[in-house]
Amino acid sequence: MMQLDKKLLNFTGNSGNFGENGDKFLPSGAQAIREQEENMNRPILEMRNIDKSYGGIHALKNVSIDLYRGEVLCLCGENGAGKSTLVKILSGVERATAGEIWLDGKQVEIMRPVDAFRLGISMVHQELMQIEDMSIAENLFVGRYKTHGGVIDGKKLRNDTKQLLEDLGLHFEPGSLVRQYSIANRQLIEIAKALSHELSIIVFDEPTAALTIEETENLYRIIRKLKQQGTAVILISHRLEDVFAVGDRVAVLKDGENSGTLDVAAATTDDIVRLMIGRQMKQQFPEKTNQIGQTILEVSHLRNSRVHDVSFHLRQGEVLGVAGLVGAGRTELLRAIFGIDPCDAVIAYKGKQIQNHTPTEAIKRGFAFLPEDRKDQGLILKQSILQNMILSILNKLSRLGIMKHRKEINVVDSYMQRLSIRARGRNMIVSALSGGNQQKVVLGKCLAPQPEVLLLDEPTRGVDVGAKAEIYRIINELVSGGMSIIVVSSEMTELLGISDRILVMHEGYLSGELSMEQASEESIMKLAISHTELGGNSNE
Repeated sequence: MMQLDKKLLNFTGNSGNFGENGDKFLPSGAQAIREQEENMNRPILEMRNIDKSYGGIHALKNVSIDLYRGEVLCLCGENGAGKSTLVKILSGVERATAGEIWLDGKQVEIMRPVDAFRLGISMVHQELMQIEDMSIAENLFVGRYKTHGGVIDGKKLRNDTKQLLEDLGLHFEPGSLVRQYSIANRQLIEIAKALSHELSIIVFDEPTAALTIEETENLYRIIRKLKQQGTAVILISHRLEDVFAVGDRVAVLKDGENSGTLDVAAATTDDIVRLMIGRQMKQQFPEKTNQIGQTILEVSHLRNSRVHDVSFHLRQGEVLGVAGLVGAGRTELLRAIFGIDPCDAVIAYKGKQIQNHTPTEAIKRGFAFLPEDRKDQGLILKQSILQNMILSILNKLSRLGIMKHRKEINVVDSYMQRLSIRARGRNMIVSALSGGNQQKVVLGKCLAPQPEVLLLDEPTRGVDVGAKAEIYRIINELVSGGMSIIVVSSEMTELLGISDRILVMHEGYLSGELSMEQASEESIMKLAISHTELGGNSNE
């Protein structure tokens, strides 16, 4: 570097000229090198003293973060900590009440999403923003179509889409409609849309929440590639596995304020959790107090188009975990038992043979089901906590078609207290709640009919570690009271922490059954990726 500077100075011969700041004028080559070094050492983004208020609610209080080129900054915190609000301000979806945003050393104003795009900032939102009845190609380049004589160049649109998808390792048909794809695949399409722009900063808001293990690894590969290209990344995730897989630094928010920033390489899970919730991860799973009794439910040779000859039993006061990769048939198993999907099976409940043909029949018999997608399948977002929670017991709360309002209030208030639902009151609209509190409203709706068998499909998906701990506590209390629970989860640490036994599924088949003495992440994964055709022998 010294030799280069000397040669450049000898070439110009302007060693005696000075600029306004007292520095000697440098030739353009040396000046460009110095500016490049300064740019590399200076944050590409600084959000300084950001405040955001919604009426009387202070969502962000004096929050500051910085971000460097080629860096992945992970943003962590409990639901309601202010993470999404902060990045919505950065992406122009929201406007800060106070504070400044600086890009490349210059203060900027981001009033609308289009301003963020023009500045090289894009965001992959947790809530998908797609036009379902348009093709993948049309969604990726909407508003940016190349035309000839006012007609869209379909060939170029298809080729550009195909090239982009191939670069990301995605094997989708450019002309296929978005609505044909699963939530997980649509999430990948949304990521591709963001990457179709020329970007210097990209924000991912919970990108792995709906992805399989393989899809998550592919996303990690994409993020590492972005880093190598010098793109700066902000990653919001409740999954600490994401942080340790691709993160460089982690900034933690708590109650709308900065809680601390750590270098990922030197941080531990407990370090991050302590900043988030003030306690260590080892306190996440409560000590088990349940007493397991006799078999209450026996399922034999259950089969339909997605589940193949599965047999198992469930005992009173037991948490039975169900593991497997996405697409293994775990959700379909619960849906069949609950009467949502048709099936052929011999099902014995409390010693009597039954068949739940509809969810209404299942509820009457003492079953309840918490679906994996709370927003589309578990809640009516524009209605209140009260209106949502009483949906499963409307017939018990009315007489001659007239609702018993006092009884409604008593039921809802009791479950809000029991489940520690944080809200301004029972009439608060559900869409205004954090993810963890929304999940507890769905759980309250399930518990209101007082079931004996509770089917939980991904009960902690999209909720923070604090809300997870509360849900685990509730599960432990329920089984300690004699309820029997089947839990489907993609998080092996969760299944290992709350289950009494674990079933593992692979491509619709029951691949294995593990006692807690046998269960480990390794043993679960071995069964999840192979089919041993246990079928109906799991009870033997």
